[in-house]
Amino acid sequence: MQDYTLEKVGTSTKVWMKVNNRDSLRTNKQEAQAHSKDISTFCGRLLEESEDEFSLLIKKGSVKVGKVGKVLCQDLGRYCKQTSDYEKAGDDNEEYRNTEL
Repeated sequence: MQDYTLEKVGTSTKVWMKVNNRDSLRTNKQEAQAHSKDISTFCGRLLEESEDEFSLLIKKGSVKVGKVGKVLCQDLGRYCKQTSDYEKAGDDNEEYRNTEL
């Protein structure tokens, strides 16, 4: 998750972007690195908190293909109460799937 950072889009919107080359960033590189660390830490903590329950669901066959994010974020982590913009757009949406710097 160290390859992601927040990028400002428009005047007030920020979106998570995959970074292939940190030298090409248009934002403050230290700030970008801090955002990368934040998302990495959050993801690690989410997995750690959910690991036991998640592994039980996998063993029971309760985790369907393509639904790992929903199970981790909504069902177990309860961090995502609503559908994200990404889910609303669909997995095949080019804007989200191929957004890179």
